[in-house]
Order: sequence, then C-alpha cells, then structure tokens
Amino acid sequence: MSISESRYRGRFAPSPTGPLHFGSLIAAVSSYLQARSQDGEWLLRIEDIDQPRCSEQATTEILRALEHYGLHWDDEVSYQSQRNTLYEHALSSLQASGKVYGCACSRKDIASIARAGTDGFIYPGTCREGIPPGKSARAVRVKTDDTEIVVSDAVQGNISQQILTDAGDFILKRADGLFAYQLAVVVDDAEQRITEIVRGYDIFDLTPRQVWLQQQMDYPTPGYVHTPVALNSKGQKLSKQHHARPLPLDDPRPALIHTLEFLGQQPPLDLRDSNLDSILDWAMQNWSLDNIPKQRELESSEYDE
Repeated sequence: MSISESRYRGRFAPSPTGPLHFGSLIAAVSSYLQARSQDGEWLLRIEDIDQPRCSEQATTEILRALEHYGLHWDDEVSYQSQRNTLYEHALSSLQASGKVYGCACSRKDIASIARAGTDGFIYPGTCREGIPPGKSARAVRVKTDDTEIVVSDAVQGNISQQILTDAGDFILKRADGLFAYQLAVVVDDAEQRITEIVRGYDIFDLTPRQVWLQQQMDYPTPGYVHTPVALNSKGQKLSKQHHARPLPLDDPRPALIHTLEFLGQQPPLDLRDSNLDSILDWAMQNWSLDNIPKQRELESSEYDE
C-alpha cells in the first residue's frame, strides 16, 4: 500500500551525536527543497533513540545550524526519545501476531557463524524456534520471510532484496533495552504521514527491510529518494566518526552553493553574490531530481577535517 496524501510531507531526521557537517547539509537541503518545490511540509525529527550516543548540546547545535542556513521546519520538532510508547505498542502488535521472537545470541556468537551482508552479519536464525537451554533472551528480532521487495527510487532506480536471504531476522529491540532504528523510523514515518523520504545513499540498502516491515504492520509506503553520499579526501564518508568539520556558522552562502553544485543543480555564478533568501528561492524554483547524480558516492573534500 502506498501513501496517498493531498499534500506532500517530507522530513529531515538527524541524530544528535555531534554538529551538522557538509554531508548532513546535503540531506537537509535535498529533503527541504523537494518538499518546498511541491508546496509541501518539511518536518524535523531528532533521532535520539540511541540515548547513550546523543546529547542535548548536539541537538541545540543542529537546530541553530538549520536556522542559520534558512532551513525552517513546519510544526514542532519531534524527538524519538519521547516516543517509546508508540514503539512499544508497535512491537506488542507484532508480538501478538507471532512475528517476533527473543534472541539470546551475542554479537560474538553471531560473528562466529553468520555470513556477511550489506549491513553487518546476516542472522542465521539460531533462536528462531526457541532459545537454547541455559540462555535467556537479550534482543527481540522479527521473523522475516522470502518475500522479494522492490523499491523504486526516484533518483537511483530500483533496488531488490529477498528479505530473509539478504537481511535475515533483524533486531527490533536491542539487548540494552533500546528500540532499534529500523522499528523506530518505520513507526515515525507512518505516524507523521510522511509521503516521501529524501536521504543519503548510505541508507539505500536498508530501505527494502523498512518497506517489508511497513507491510507487516499495514503501514503505507512512502516514496524514496536517495542522494549521493559525500566522501572526504581519503574516500571515507563525511561523518562525525571520520572527523568531518562542523558546518561554518558565519556566512552560510558558500556551503549552500556548494551543496547545490554537489546535487547537480547548476546554480549560476552570479547567485554567489545574492543573499540567503534569494539563493533558497532560486533553488526551490529550479530544483530537479533529474539533475542529481545517479551515483552512490562523490568526493567533496572542501569540508574535510
């Protein structure tokens, strides 16, 4: 089932583990322009479900940076850390239908017997029919099946996965008691009535299992757009882990122009001398998904460490 809404609803969903960097700006700008170019709503969700890694300071810095770059969101900011009741209800519904099970395996256990997939090891189903004697459940997994999921991406084309074979029984609630990203993001997008998700290609391979989970929960499926991921001069994804520099908070125009160039939008040279509102107005009027490079990764070392 796909979403049918009278008005477009998009979202930007950063994790507050540090300040925004150029890679974050690409995701923010592309999702913002896709929404605004269709006279749609653009929501901001702070994905702080992994509380040990998140901080209030990082959240404050993210909000300040978005406002500084003229990316103003609609409605109130939502926080995953405040939505546990929704996730628990969703997990309970899956449990009632027999679609989840407890898993006693540690990461070490899985690494010793599992094969590698696109997102870590593929769980071999050790606890699928029951936990081995002498062990207790650590995490909660969903029982996948051999359904083939085909996702049509507006920029990158189709991706197809056999969920059981290519993803395995993935985790919905972690051993530390925190809800997993896969469950939280699916619940959030459905509850917020998101019509299209615009994000980086680094999430592309996770999308089929999210669509599969939407189907198990009778949620509508939004459209998808995955933009290229920015790499540093070492060929690594621009990220906090790889020490990407925070976005400059003096003049936002150079980084914004560079973002538009990265996304293939071809801003005219004289736009560099315009004010921030004029740059964003031009970008909204000229925004085109067709111009975004159909590549997984592109080097952009200007905002390297």
